[in-house]
Amino acid sequence: MLRENGMSVNLDEFNAEMQKQKARARNAATIETGDWVVLREGVTRFVGYDYTEHEASILRYRQIKQKNQTLYQIVLDVTPFYAESGGQVGDTGVLVSEYETIEIIDTKKENNLPVHIANNLPEYPNAPMMACVDTDKRAACAANHSATHLLDQALREVLGDHVEQKGSLVTPHSLRFDFSHFQKVTDKEIREVEHLVNARIRANISLTEYRNIPIAQAKELGAIALFGEKYGDEVRVVQFDSSVEFCGGTHVAATGSIGMMKITSESSVAAGVRRIEAFTGESVENLLDTVQDTLSELKSLFNNTPDLSIAIRRYIEENAGLKKQVADFV
Repeated sequence: MLRENGMSVNLDEFNAEMQKQKARARNAATIETGDWVVLREGVTRFVGYDYTEHEASILRYRQIKQKNQTLYQIVLDVTPFYAESGGQVGDTGVLVSEYETIEIIDTKKENNLPVHIANNLPEYPNAPMMACVDTDKRAACAANHSATHLLDQALREVLGDHVEQKGSLVTPHSLRFDFSHFQKVTDKEIREVEHLVNARIRANISLTEYRNIPIAQAKELGAIALFGEKYGDEVRVVQFDSSVEFCGGTHVAATGSIGMMKITSESSVAAGVRRIEAFTGESVENLLDTVQDTLSELKSLFNNTPDLSIAIRRYIEENAGLKKQVADFV
């Protein structure tokens, strides 16, 4: 039936995804979830776009056990913590009261509710607290998230309007961006994309943010929606000049804060879907330091020759010649 419709199945990719799903099912089966302990009624108000610290009280909590590890899920009345969604990892940080400090190791969404994950439960859960986000991690994630928007726009300009985001992963260390494209992106195209992104970073374009606007207004702005994503009647739109997208993630106030972006790999992840991985900011510095150290080491091996590529080519040719001499002798 698939062949009749001009389609095919990549069995290797299917089997790989099936194994991942089986692993997820096994993990889910081993989770023991306790009942919620309700301290007070209410819903969480997210203030993370404006604050990284805010007074908070615990609404409820519960214990979960997974793989011999006991964790606690905590729900606050007000939180600056961004919960993992839209490809961006969740915030970490601490809850601080006059009695203790509780480390928050992750923030997830459960039934669209921000849930803070901790190794320990506060000894005094009714005490007023200060919810404090790890600002270094938040800033790094924001830089990488904003960079994905610039990357998306640059890919459409270089490759064509057929480019659509198919997925992403935004961490404090790197970014990953999956998109629709029918062939390998050439080295020349990758360089052109990098140049466009970095030019916009240097331009220090300010963030324009539209919160809780009708979806019709967002479309009038030209905002790009993620394919397959479901949106409510009101949405948030993030704009950096010509880059306009539906987005609930955290972003830099201006593109200059990204520093620089460097693409490190381009590959295929499925039929018609390509993946780009990249670094920004300090991670680019670290990458360039590693490359420079490697080049310096290679130069020293070739007697500090000014043109390393010529020296390596000559070495390969000489080595091939010696191999031929040995083969002829034998």
